Amino acid sequence: MGIVSKGLSAALWTAGRLLPVQKNKIVVTNFYGRGYGDNLKPIVAELLRRGGGLDIVWLTADEGAAKSLPAGVRAVPYTPWNRIRELCTAKIWLDNNRKGARVKKPGQWYLQTWHGFALKRIERDVVDTLPPGYAEYAARDSAQTDLIVSNAAFMTRIYRESFWYDGEIAEFGSPRNDVLFTDGVPARKKVADLLGLPADGSIVLYAPTFRSDGSMDAYCVDYSRLRAALERRFGGRWVVLVRLHPHVMAQAKDLRFDGETTFDATAYDDMQELLAAADAVVSDYSSLMFDYGLTKRPCFQFAVDIAAYQKDRNFYFPLEKMPFPLARDNDELERAVLSWQREDAAAAWDGFSRAFGLCEDGHAAVRCADWIMKKMEG
Repeated sequence: MGIVSKGLSAALWTAGRLLPVQKNKIVVTNFYGRGYGDNLKPIVAELLRRGGGLDIVWLTADEGAAKSLPAGVRAVPYTPWNRIRELCTAKIWLDNNRKGARVKKPGQWYLQTWHGFALKRIERDVVDTLPPGYAEYAARDSAQTDLIVSNAAFMTRIYRESFWYDGEIAEFGSPRNDVLFTDGVPARKKVADLLGLPADGSIVLYAPTFRSDGSMDAYCVDYSRLRAALERRFGGRWVVLVRLHPHVMAQAKDLRFDGETTFDATAYDDMQELLAAADAVVSDYSSLMFDYGLTKRPCFQFAVDIAAYQKDRNFYFPLEKMPFPLARDNDELERAVLSWQREDAAAAWDGFSRAFGLCEDGHAAVRCADWIMKKMEG
């Protein structure tokens, strides 16, 4: 943000101080303006279910995000004055990323959900690699936060030690994972209908994370070989959904999808619906694996650039401690699929859950909504 923009921003926040707080207003920000998704979606859905005349504002960066919102949620463009005006007049702030607000008034409350279990080091633990000014920006955000929602004792420690934060942390679980405790049938039907999948196919979702240089060289799964291994091990007909990380989603056009056995799911707006619909998942270093592990369905790591990625981001614990088979090439991935055993996989996941203190039970959104309503009524 340039000097002029900073000056304008400061002036807008100064004007916002004069606006009264509206006791029924909640302002939601999902990754700086994305649509209805991640941890905020199930919280808002629970608030809508309860009713009560709330004015729920969702800040949206584009028309697609605005169109994704359900009835009862008001889209407001994520422009400087709109964002500042809505934040300055809201009783509750909900966010899953750093907000960067300059002013938080008495009587306003800020609930932070963050956006996933951390394998890759984050925040203060990679301070030397952060953009200039980020640490100050993050510390200001943490000072304004009233509650961080955690899904594990491990993450509670990360929030306490690495987020410049000394406030309240509640191990409510991750609201976005509540859907993974359901049977997944509605999600499967929705995904199949929107992406044009065959009705009788099983789904494997390949969802790698991004590389800091934007490279796609590590995205080298042999889809045909993967499908053949899955069909041999589990039976039936399988299709591959590929979902690139939002940071590189524009590059999905460079990949080939035949629309019969491989499909592009990059633009699908709700990762948790894809996870709920999937019969198996392949990823590399993404936190989505820790979400999908809750289903106890087959999950595999495919990571061909471990040394390079470790040098760039590093990990909180060795990949060998992950509860999922680790494949470094397509040969190892095929062997991992063919040798997968449900009992062994379940034991590995249960051991990991105990060691890291996971606290997911499918009711996180209810707990968050309870906290919000107590603040609204108080």
